[in-house]
Amino acid sequence: MESNDGFATGDLNLDEPVEIAPRVWWVGQMIPEDRFQCHPYLIEQGENSVLIDPGSALIASDIVRKIDRVVGVKNVRWLVCSHADPDIIGALPALVARGLHPEARIVTHWRDQVLIIHSGTPLGYWRIEEHEWRLDLEDRTLRFVFSPYLHFAGAFGTFDESNGTYFSGDLFGGFTDQTSLYAEGLEYFEAIRAFHEHYMPDREILAHTLSRLRELSVHLIAPQHGQILREALIEPMMDRLEKLETGVYLLAREDQGLRFLLLANQALSGLTNILIHESRFSAALGDLDQLARQTLGATGLELWARLGATTVHFAAESGYEGVEEPWPEDVEAAVQGAPVFQGTRLVWALYSLNTQQVTGAAVLHMSNPTTLNSAAREVLNQISGLVEVRLEREILERQVEMERTSWRNRALHDSLTGVLNRASMDGVLAEYVARDETRESPRLVLLMMDLDQFKRVNDEFGHGVGDEVLRFVAEALRRALRPADVVFRYGGEEFLACLDDVTLEVALVVAERLRAAVARGPESLPPVTLSVGIAPRRV
Repeated sequence: MESNDGFATGDLNLDEPVEIAPRVWWVGQMIPEDRFQCHPYLIEQGENSVLIDPGSALIASDIVRKIDRVVGVKNVRWLVCSHADPDIIGALPALVARGLHPEARIVTHWRDQVLIIHSGTPLGYWRIEEHEWRLDLEDRTLRFVFSPYLHFAGAFGTFDESNGTYFSGDLFGGFTDQTSLYAEGLEYFEAIRAFHEHYMPDREILAHTLSRLRELSVHLIAPQHGQILREALIEPMMDRLEKLETGVYLLAREDQGLRFLLLANQALSGLTNILIHESRFSAALGDLDQLARQTLGATGLELWARLGATTVHFAAESGYEGVEEPWPEDVEAAVQGAPVFQGTRLVWALYSLNTQQVTGAAVLHMSNPTTLNSAAREVLNQISGLVEVRLEREILERQVEMERTSWRNRALHDSLTGVLNRASMDGVLAEYVARDETRESPRLVLLMMDLDQFKRVNDEFGHGVGDEVLRFVAEALRRALRPADVVFRYGGEEFLACLDDVTLEVALVVAERLRAAVARGPESLPPVTLSVGIAPRRV
């Protein structure tokens, strides 16, 4: 096995495992006259060892041999697959046949899993997005950096915090005629250029991932293809890569119309699909939030809407269900015509397509300070148009529901006292009885209550005072009962209470508490007393 001082390049025997960082081994094999070498890496962790990008079927026997030289294939528990191409998963059958750890799992993103499944591997899966994008090992933590569409939708890199090694997958990969393991100078960028121009979709997506890498303390980049980058080469290579036109954007260098079309399609295609197929507004906003994170580099999305005299806030914290809140100053400014198109909090107004009046505002949280140019604002206008249609429909549905609830409350509640009325009794009591029927023995009690000599109050003090007394009694009863209980105005000065899940003995105590509550009336009202009849449910 090769382990050289300081892990420098040196004269390495590439027929043996090569230690590129503390307990991190290159376990690939150079194929003569192949410009697209595939590099698997092994993190030595005893019986919890990790294999990064398992490798090609063409070198599977060499991979198995080299792993056995370091820890033994039987101790490989985690197989990190940064995407689903055969150059990564081709060696899996040989590894399985050799005998992996009995609890071996493929560590990947769900977008990769749905394709890897079709390789027929018997291994189970461990999804990075379900484990906070990290894997804790014996002496280090691996963090996973999502790099979608570089070059696969579920692509990601793996960062070893203990030594600053970034296993970059296809990112920083290169076509090269050299069979050396390490890049020796900036001339290697030409190999990177050729690979990225052909395989990476566009510069914006590439730049977003590079900006995330700059936040890490990376000392070594170990790509799946090409050559390993030492620390001195990392920053210069990133600078050049950020400026590189790749993929479809090579076609758009001279055609700004095409560039705009690509930007618009990238944002709008996923959005349109969400808004058409997701019927629930809260779920649609949750999907939009994820779309914004994945395609725009956002860290969050929120909407604000006017609803009658109030404003409703739709945010991830409430599951996008909508909570009544006053809108903040920047949202207020946006709806008054002062949008914010730079910084980490972008804010702009939303308008009704029918009336052209402001219906609310959108807020996009960015991970880095962002300034939207005119093309980006135009894309934003198109996106907003689709969102506004759904928001306006949601507002209308909420207004209808508010009116329906208001009518229902007026129909079921006594207009004088605010408690439930006699018309609501059948439906409400039926629910209580149905619940009580599921118990081993009845525990439902009704209290029939009547104000003693209430006619005297009306005769001596007038009906206005009598109404005040009834309102006081209703409120006193409601306050003295539990939330699980319910009180009705049966008619005139008669009230009925339904006590749920109580014994007769407890009901007697409650009845006495109600009598006492009514007797403690305010001095401004004539005193009244309450008579209570008790009726337990019987079967």
